[in-house]
Amino acid sequence: MSNKTRCYEIAGIPVALSGEAEHFFEDDGILAGFRDDSAEPAWVYSLEVCDELAIPTGALCATEPGFCVVRSGEEVLTCFGAAAPDDPGVYATTQRTPKESRIRYLRTEYIRQISPKQALRCMELPHLLAVNDGILLHCSWIRWKGRGILFTAPSGVGKSTQAQLWCDAMGAELINGDRAAIRIRDGLACACGIPMSGSSDVRKNEVMPIWAIVYLTQAPVCKIERLRGVRAFRRVWEGCTVPMWDRADMERLTDTVGRIIGQIPVFHLACTPDKNAVDLLHETIEVTQC
Repeated sequence: MSNKTRCYEIAGIPVALSGEAEHFFEDDGILAGFRDDSAEPAWVYSLEVCDELAIPTGALCATEPGFCVVRSGEEVLTCFGAAAPDDPGVYATTQRTPKESRIRYLRTEYIRQISPKQALRCMELPHLLAVNDGILLHCSWIRWKGRGILFTAPSGVGKSTQAQLWCDAMGAELINGDRAAIRIRDGLACACGIPMSGSSDVRKNEVMPIWAIVYLTQAPVCKIERLRGVRAFRRVWEGCTVPMWDRADMERLTDTVGRIIGQIPVFHLACTPDKNAVDLLHETIEVTQC
């Protein structure tokens, strides 16, 4: 059977997806804007649809309602769809070694060919970022005057609202409505686009320096405070996707967040859902950069 390989740039990291043509998606879908055949891949994902998924052996190091993780030496295998590796609900596995991942899907009447969303779900982006000086941050973020402003907060607080207010009032551009990668590149913390975008459906493949990371809470009157040290670390860490079961990745992510807050201002913006919040943050950013 013939093989197919496609190369992408995700968060500024060149990756390759390869597999038998009959298992491969025909349309890039949500990955379309991230296609890039110009660089040697730093990570390779092989895709496969199987009639049977082997039950992994090793130490069970994480279990959640929708997935579990088994480790054997340097190999890590994540099972998707169930909390135990031998559960019949497991529909896909990702077997990870230090430089590549093998993604296997169970063939069913619904899955005969892997879709871009399915592939992305099994690519374990938090780990890819952890080993490339990066973090995955839950945020809505914009480009304004060539730099990123990242709004992070628990769901429902108003990240999308504040981002849209900046687009309407300040001529900013929405880059992603749900997630950003932040990576240290050549010593500089940069915001990087990724294909995951939640319900916003806005996902642009952009890399840029950052004005600020803004932690939001709702309030009757706008108030802003710059956070430093442990307080800044806590608010950024709170928005990160962290594989708590992986000690090596936890150490990498801890170091990366520390380096990020050492460079980028982190603010707590208690805000109203109107232009008053935009004006206060705008004034604060301008003063901070002076």
